[in-house]
Amino acid sequence: MRQSNFSRRFFTLALAAVMAVSCAAPAFARQYSDYDSVTSHINLQVPHTLELSRPAQDITTSADAYFITGSSDPNQSLTMNGETVENRGSQGSFGIYVSLRDGANTFTFQQGGIQKTVTITKGSGSGTVTTTTVISQMAPSYDAAKVSGNTIKLSCVAPSGASVTAVVGGRRVQLKQQAATAVAGVPATFTGQTTAGQVNGLQDLGQVTYILNGSKEFTSSGKVYIAGSMDDLQVQVKNYATNLYDTSNRAMFIETLKAGTTDFITDMTDDMYQLATGGWIYKESVEPLPGSDESTLRVTDVIYGPTGDGRGDVYSLAGKGRPTFRAYQDSEKLYVKLFNTYMSNSQIQQLKDYVSQSSLFTQVEVTEEDLDVIFRFQLAEPLWGYDITYGQEGGVNIFARPRPALSTGGQPLSNIIIAVDAGHGGTDPGAIGIPGTEGAMEKDITLATAQALQKRLQNLGATVIFCREGDSSVSMNDRMALTNDQDADLFISLHCNSIGYTQDANKPSGTEVYYFENIAKDFASMLSANVASATGRTNRGAKLSNYRVTLNTYAPAVLVEMGFLTNPAEYDQMTSKQGIYQTVNGISDSILDFLS
Repeated sequence: MRQSNFSRRFFTLALAAVMAVSCAAPAFARQYSDYDSVTSHINLQVPHTLELSRPAQDITTSADAYFITGSSDPNQSLTMNGETVENRGSQGSFGIYVSLRDGANTFTFQQGGIQKTVTITKGSGSGTVTTTTVISQMAPSYDAAKVSGNTIKLSCVAPSGASVTAVVGGRRVQLKQQAATAVAGVPATFTGQTTAGQVNGLQDLGQVTYILNGSKEFTSSGKVYIAGSMDDLQVQVKNYATNLYDTSNRAMFIETLKAGTTDFITDMTDDMYQLATGGWIYKESVEPLPGSDESTLRVTDVIYGPTGDGRGDVYSLAGKGRPTFRAYQDSEKLYVKLFNTYMSNSQIQQLKDYVSQSSLFTQVEVTEEDLDVIFRFQLAEPLWGYDITYGQEGGVNIFARPRPALSTGGQPLSNIIIAVDAGHGGTDPGAIGIPGTEGAMEKDITLATAQALQKRLQNLGATVIFCREGDSSVSMNDRMALTNDQDADLFISLHCNSIGYTQDANKPSGTEVYYFENIAKDFASMLSANVASATGRTNRGAKLSNYRVTLNTYAPAVLVEMGFLTNPAEYDQMTSKQGIYQTVNGISDSILDFLS
């Protein structure tokens, strides 16, 4: 569990001086005469010789059409079956959407003295058979609980025709193959079930062991827990942030819950729990929690103080519990409801006295409903953001922050902290571009762009938090926690868009930006418009969605889909120095506009 936000912000932060008076960004800050320094690191791989990447060899498909992709020399003409290939990217990448007739369809590409031919046969199968010798996709993939008497469902993928046995809690279950296959050894789904036995409290049965043909053993990622009754089952949120839904059909978001949130369970489906305080949450986002009730907070002390760096106020309600909450802000108030929380009248008065000392709030109204406490902080001016977190030993911290200000002089962002997140990385390549794995993939493009943006923002005076260094695997939780730990004023996650190759991928194009919290809506609109304008791409606009990295309330957070790497023209632009420089210009303009 990460360090208490209260102790981090209230006692140890000393990162920057108090914000300067807000002013419009100087006009010369946008001239951006820094091309060489911002792009010096960019060396993305894009093949410039004639090669076919999709398909790279003859194939059989049942599709009526196919999107053929490849690379070429941009300085020479390219033909397919004698016809000139139009609409190639600036670096020679191309894609052609071709119709297929029954039988063999042969396509010959010619450039200079190089010729590449591929045959796509429209038929009933792929013509190849893939077999396996291992067990994969084992359930459960995350820690999950069942109540005594309920069914424990077991499943995995194993070689067809094999014998598969699952062992859980000392019980052996022979699994059955769900569908016959024409060829033995191809991946097939095996399932089985057993009944959760009678226990007292919460019992950890451990991981499930799957045995292949009586000898090879494989182990599930998740554990199985058994609760004696629903009253014995409480869970704690393990993801940094996760959505709570109104029903098990996920029709509407209710709240974003933070890591550490604890609640009891009143119902469950195969993949979701219903919380006692209302709403449904994915089982994979939480973990069963043994021990005493941690969903109730009995406040032992109220502590207040502005952060040492002047970035906001923290109100800490000390105690052991980590109760579920509901929170939102509008133009007039910050609303926080803590479930199963007890405060004395003297503690409530103490909080009111503290709020009277704040420059962010004029007063706070505190009401009690059943076992819940509701705070309505009246705003002196709109907040930049807020955060509800839990202390290391329990208790609730309510953090609120004012709008940051640009500085005067040549570095307008000198008091601003910006988190830049290069999407994907390491074993997660993201989307694959036009040249396939022989060229730059999404993880490479986002990193090169993030590094260029980091240089630009530092030139403008900003402190930049880099969420991914190099080609490394960084979890979503770690990216978000790092950003919060450093009190970033903005969070920008960079990605590349893509579509499936079952349609003409030359057509979808443009920039779009996703947000979840209202505090990020205007920023998302500015980003989409400015990046599109700077690069010449279509502005697809700002879009509401619940990508996890956008679930931040402490500062505006957005996910930028810079362009489509399945579109040859946009792929070549996004991998070029000039294209990346233009993208960075658009993002930098948006930051200055948003903070002005």
